[in-house]
Amino acid sequence: MAPGPLGGPIRFPDRVAIVTGSSDGIGKATALRLAAEGAQVVLNARGADRLESARREVEACGKPPLVMAGDVSRPETVRGLVDETLGRFGRVDILVNNAGGGIRHGLEEISEEEWDTLLDANLKSAFLCCRAVVPGMRARGGGRIVNVSSIAGRNVSRLSGPHYSTAKAGLLGLTRHLAQDLGPSGITVNAVAPGPTAVPRVLEKWRARSEEDRRRIVAGIPLGRLAEPEEVAAVIAFLASDDARYVTGVTIDVNGGAFIA
Repeated sequence: MAPGPLGGPIRFPDRVAIVTGSSDGIGKATALRLAAEGAQVVLNARGADRLESARREVEACGKPPLVMAGDVSRPETVRGLVDETLGRFGRVDILVNNAGGGIRHGLEEISEEEWDTLLDANLKSAFLCCRAVVPGMRARGGGRIVNVSSIAGRNVSRLSGPHYSTAKAGLLGLTRHLAQDLGPSGITVNAVAPGPTAVPRVLEKWRARSEEDRRRIVAGIPLGRLAEPEEVAAVIAFLASDDARYVTGVTIDVNGGAFIA
C-alpha cells in the first residue's frame, strides 16, 4: 500500500464517501482526511455557498468532489444526494452522518417546532441517509457507516440544550441497532462522541460564555483543552477504514477524557 500525504498508507483509493455537514468543522476535516487518503468524496451542507471553500480544499487533494447542497433531514434531498452519487460513481462505500447542530435553550424555552427541527437535523437525517445507502452496500457485500454523536449523547451537553442531548443519544441507539441488523451484510456501523471541539459554531457559543464557565468546562476535560476537528476526523477515518473491519456497534469517545471525568 503506497504512502499517503499524511505519511501513512492510502486507505481509500477506490472508495466513495458521502460526508454530510461537510462545509466546515468536523465534517470538512473528515472530508479532507478521506480525500487525502484517496477517497472520492461527496460533500453536502444546506447552502451551496458554504461548501465552496471545502470544495476547493478537497479538490487540492487530487480528486474533484461531487458537491450536493441541501437539507438531509428532507427525504427528497437524501434521495437526490444518493442517486446522484450512484449515477456518477456507481457506489457508496462510506457514509459519515455529521449533519446537525445544537442551540443553547433550556426546557421551557424550547418550542415544539424547535424540538422537531433539531431532532430532524441531528437524528432523522442520519436515519434517512442510512436507509438510502444500505441497499447498495448490501448488494456489494459491505460498507462503513460512521455517525457523529457527541458527549451530549453519552452524558449531557455543556454548550447546547436538552433537545441536542436527546438527539445525540438517539443517534447512539440507532448506531447499536443498525450494527446488529447490518453486520451479517458486512456493513459496520459505529459512532464517535466528540466533546467541545474548536469549530466555528462551537467557538461562537464558547465566546458567549463567561470566563468562569469556560474555566469550569476545561477543568472537566482531563487533557485540558477543546478538541481540534482534525483529531475527531482521524478517528472517523479509522472507523471508515479496513483497519476497523472487525469493529461495529461501538462509540469512541473523542473528548479528551471528559466522559470519564
